[in-house]
Amino acid sequence: MIISLVLVLTACSYTPNVTKVPTEKLASYNPKHFTSTKVKKYKVNNENRLIMQAIVYEQEGEYEKSNYYYNKLYEETGNEEYMFKEMSTALYIGKKSKNLYRLEEWIKEHPKSIKAKRLLLALYLNEKEYDKSKALAKILISQSGNPVDFELSANPYILTGEYAEAVKLLTQAYNKTFNEDILIKITTLLANYMGDVESAVNHLENHRHMHECSEKVCLQLLEIYTKQEKVGLLIEVYKDLYTKTKREQYAVKLVEGYIYTRELDKAIEFLKKEYQNDELLYKLYLGKKKYAKAQQIAETLYSKGNKPKWLAESAMALYENSPNKDDKVMLKLFIEKFEQALEGGARDSVYLNYYGYTLIDKDIDIEKGLMLIKEALEKEPDNSYYLDSLAWGYYKLNRCKEAYIQMKKVVDVEGLKEKEIIEHWTIIQQCQEKK
Repeated sequence: MIISLVLVLTACSYTPNVTKVPTEKLASYNPKHFTSTKVKKYKVNNENRLIMQAIVYEQEGEYEKSNYYYNKLYEETGNEEYMFKEMSTALYIGKKSKNLYRLEEWIKEHPKSIKAKRLLLALYLNEKEYDKSKALAKILISQSGNPVDFELSANPYILTGEYAEAVKLLTQAYNKTFNEDILIKITTLLANYMGDVESAVNHLENHRHMHECSEKVCLQLLEIYTKQEKVGLLIEVYKDLYTKTKREQYAVKLVEGYIYTRELDKAIEFLKKEYQNDELLYKLYLGKKKYAKAQQIAETLYSKGNKPKWLAESAMALYENSPNKDDKVMLKLFIEKFEQALEGGARDSVYLNYYGYTLIDKDIDIEKGLMLIKEALEKEPDNSYYLDSLAWGYYKLNRCKEAYIQMKKVVDVEGLKEKEIIEHWTIIQQCQEKK
């Protein structure tokens, strides 16, 4: 489960509160919200100009420059709102604020300000003042029941490796909101840092059953179940994901899971009712040896796109479905389909070998069959099945020595496990011995 643990301030970061002011109104803009406190004001002739510069840079995302002007405004006016803006922008760019000690003093004078404590805690974290962060975090959550404060307070414990305490605080935040980002933090800590995968799974599964399976939650479950090779559970999660999103990638994974567990009937039922994918359905029918249905789908696919490969697939399904492999009518149609497919460009090695071997085995056109198989071997020279077809073609032409050489390559690699290999090897050996 490779999910980056956001250590600091995710979902509760202190990004600058950007004031959007139309450019044409900047000259007349007077930010009165800056002067809401009862602090003594110092008249400066260029205050409005500095305010406009700070705001413009803030709106443009140039927080370094914006921070400079807010600091200058604070130094020249003593207005504490400029102090807060300076520290907020400093925090956003990861810069050490010159005014941190002033915020500490301000909080002593205003001990009930939750907002100021949040900002100070974030600044402590930025400065790696973890002991101060923890002490302030305890005060913060004693005064606030806001989930964001529990989440924020967990960060110093994450950064110092006190994961159990961090999980405890994050869990309190999650229980108030059921926020998935917080859940991902909790489960990442449990699984990746504390080695408690079971608890991580329980958290994720509880959320999935109570609040449905969002992609974020389900994808983390999938990572765990994939590592644990729990295919049955993977299938259930993929089913939830597809139901929620209707995304093809999850449907395909669900079908792959059914195939892996050999639940082909479930895969077929899913493809027929939930997710239309004729190519996948075709493969499943082949797997179930339902060749008549496979042929129907192949012909449908050919009619939709005129792709020659589906003529070849249709021909193979036709042949496999025939109870009599010597039926002349069937063989005639089989040849017609394959010839048209090959002329159309369907010269995949599988098709070349299948058609070539059939021409040889049924004594239809052995020379042509050998030519097709040699073409297949140019694409895959070490394919044992193609070498077997080649050996059988040589045997049919009574070229026993060449047949023996090729067939021995097959036996050396595959052994004598398959019925057809045993039959060919025995017959070719006898042919070679007679010579």
